[in-house]
Amino acid sequence: MEKLLNLKIIEENHLLLEKRLFTRMQLAILQKKLQKKALTSNEKTYYYKFIKPRIRAMMAFFDIQERKIQGKEYIIAGRLEEAARILDQLEREHRGMKIILSGSFLFNEKYHDIDAFLFTKHEKEEYLKGSLHVSFLPDSALSTLFFSSIEQISIKNFNHEATGISEIRLSDLLQTYELLISAVIDKEDYEKNLRDFILKTEYVSNKVVLNPKQLFDLKEKLYRKNCAIFSNMLINALIPGYPTDDLIKKLAAQIESYQKLKGEYQAACNLPIYIDTYSKVILLATSGSQSIDKPNFRVRSPV
Repeated sequence: MEKLLNLKIIEENHLLLEKRLFTRMQLAILQKKLQKKALTSNEKTYYYKFIKPRIRAMMAFFDIQERKIQGKEYIIAGRLEEAARILDQLEREHRGMKIILSGSFLFNEKYHDIDAFLFTKHEKEEYLKGSLHVSFLPDSALSTLFFSSIEQISIKNFNHEATGISEIRLSDLLQTYELLISAVIDKEDYEKNLRDFILKTEYVSNKVVLNPKQLFDLKEKLYRKNCAIFSNMLINALIPGYPTDDLIKKLAAQIESYQKLKGEYQAACNLPIYIDTYSKVILLATSGSQSIDKPNFRVRSPV
């Protein structure tokens, strides 16, 4: 809530506020809080018992939303109120942090976890508390494709002005693809790998940032598909997504490396798939073709 106030507002309206709404001591405590100074035990009592409820009531009177809600049309009835309660609890436990709740909890009847992401300057370990899954991210994550996606259906306690999405490097996309193929071959749980792969390929090829529901629906359609589908998706993203010369140079080096490894690890099932896929990309890139047959699904741009 303090993020909606600032010292300038207090200073410019000090006399009016002191006469009409707050005592001199309460204003001093509020200013101290906004300056991020530590409050004494007595000051904390005054702040949470008298000052904060009064500010909240003023905000309600003028219909100023303390919570930032996006994608409300996708959110199931009742989930928003529950998410707001969780946000309140997390704010008490992690004071001053930027917090966002997103994921299938908001838009699906059935869900596994309630996903909460907290932004911090210090590295912290994620944790589970019942069905609540709390993850900690650096502030730099605010400019990522991941955040741009989850924000589209979310409730959060901070304003965020988009400054552009960090570039999806070619090496990052190749690594995401290779991790997905390896997980499929090894019969591991690859839902997270698949989500990352879909999100990146759709952005690289079409500059579309999927919202969480679009991403969930596509993941459900593509889960249990074979590796050929994922390879085709990669090819259709790489050719329009990166400069031809850079693409050919990088993939030729990858193919050479994997051909050497293939001789040493003849039982490795993933290496022939990488070699075949990257060879197809080079062939299409050099011939000037833009894509091969695309998987049978369509993505709509977010409204």
